[in-house]
Amino acid sequence: MSIRLLSRRGAIGKSWHAVALRDAAERLLGVGRAGSGKADARAGRVQWLDVTTGVARGDVLDADGELYRARLDLPAFPSDDREEFLRIARARPELPARLAGGDYPEEFERELAGSELSLLPRGAAELSHDCSCLDWPGPCRHVAALVYVLVETVDDKPVHLLTLRGLTLEDLVAPREAASPRRAEPGEEHDGGAADGSGEANGDPSDPVPAPYDPTRTDPALLAEVIGADPARIIARFYGSAAAGDTQTDVG
Repeated sequence: MSIRLLSRRGAIGKSWHAVALRDAAERLLGVGRAGSGKADARAGRVQWLDVTTGVARGDVLDADGELYRARLDLPAFPSDDREEFLRIARARPELPARLAGGDYPEEFERELAGSELSLLPRGAAELSHDCSCLDWPGPCRHVAALVYVLVETVDDKPVHLLTLRGLTLEDLVAPREAASPRRAEPGEEHDGGAADGSGEANGDPSDPVPAPYDPTRTDPALLAEVIGADPARIIARFYGSAAAGDTQTDVG
């Protein structure tokens, strides 16, 4: 099944980011290849398009009936650039939704430029190509046709630019930091977090868990029901609580 372009005449690509991708690619293609590639793309000669990290590829049907495998490469970010990109992107929590909805904010691209980054090719030199045909060194008309299919696809789905750079929408979402436990205030040490002595937490679900078990404040009779009379007696004696004598009479 071939891919049919929506554009039937004129320039291919309407959004600013599709136009930027097209302009960079056309500087690589040259005028002659750009014209033949555009015609082939509109004729539905590109059979499929697959976009993965650093690579867009597809089969292109030649006029002689042969299928050729064409590819266009835009390298993924190296680790340092990736971290810097994520730092900038995560400061814009709306960015994943906008990209998923087909909108790549131009102001975000300008912000990336301050760190010498771009989701788009920063010139023809950043793009490379290959094809299974014998038109070497190229780029051939099959690569050119693939380029125009990619441009129109990116027009509608700019998230493909993210994919080429080795990123996903999920990467743009800043990880949630674990909440640091709050230090217990005076009066909270032995009453489960309530400063008023009521033994109830004061309303914040992020409050720390109740204070650790304190055997000196435990009813020996209740403790005996859980762990048995002899262990309860030993605990009461060990801590020398006032209840130690009661333990021997109540649970002995």
